[in-house]
Amino acid sequence: MVLDTALDDTGSPLRRTVEEAATAETAFNRFTAWCAASEDCALHGKDAAAEYDALVARADREPIPTGGTAHRPLTGEDIREATQDYLTMSGLFWPELAKAVALARQGDAVDFTRDPDDTLDPVQVQVPACLDNARPVRTLAQLTDLRKELFRVSPHLGGAVRSYKALAGCLGWPEPAVPVKAGARVNGAPPALILQSTHQALAPYQAGPAMAAQLPGSVVLAREGDDYSMFLVSQCAREATNRYLTTRALPAPGTTCTT
Repeated sequence: MVLDTALDDTGSPLRRTVEEAATAETAFNRFTAWCAASEDCALHGKDAAAEYDALVARADREPIPTGGTAHRPLTGEDIREATQDYLTMSGLFWPELAKAVALARQGDAVDFTRDPDDTLDPVQVQVPACLDNARPVRTLAQLTDLRKELFRVSPHLGGAVRSYKALAGCLGWPEPAVPVKAGARVNGAPPALILQSTHQALAPYQAGPAMAAQLPGSVVLAREGDDYSMFLVSQCAREATNRYLTTRALPAPGTTCTT
C-alpha cells in the first residue's frame, strides 16, 4: 500500500484543526515568499500578503462579484475558504492563486468559485467528519472560541481550513457520532510506503511518521517541497513508488526526495 500524504487522526479533532490551520498558514507564507522571488507570480513586485489581506477585508465590507449571475458575490470568508486548496500544489496552483487574487482586486472574484482540486465531494468529507469523530464543538460560543484560536495561529487565512469547516458543518446534526478510535497498530499488514511533503497545506510532515507507527515496518519517504500529491510532481517519488509496488523494496528510512 502506498499512501500519498497521510493524515493523523490520533489526536483530538480540535488539535488536528489547529495544526491544520497552522500548516496552511505556513504554506501561505511560503506562497508569498515565492511571489516575492518569482516573476511567474502575478503579484510579483507587490506585497502579496498585503494584497491578499486587503482583498479579504474589502470582500468582508462588500462582497465581490464573480463575473456573472452563476454565483453570488464572495465575502472575505468565502475567499479564505477557497485559498487552502490553491496552496496544495506549488507548481500548478500557486500561479493560479496569484492570478485569482489579482483578478479579484480588479473586481472579479470568479476564480475563487473554482476548486482546483475537485477530487472530493463536500458530502464525502462532511459525513465521516460528523459521524466517525467526536464533536467537541456543539455551540456557537464554542465555535467562536475555536475561531479565535485559529486566527491566532493563522492570521491571513483565519483558520478557514477543511477541518474547521467540517466541525462547523456538524453543528445541529440529528444523528449522534460514533467515534472511531485511531492509532492502534495494524498487525499482519505488509509494510507500506508513505509519501509526505516537508511543507504542505493540508497535513503537517509529522502526520507521516504518525501513520507509519501504526503500520509496523512502514517507511516514510519525505519529499522536500509543498505539494499534496507527490506521485504527480516528483520523479523521485514516482520511481520509489513504482519500485515498491513491483518489487516490494522500500527506500531506506530517512530518505528525502529533492526532485
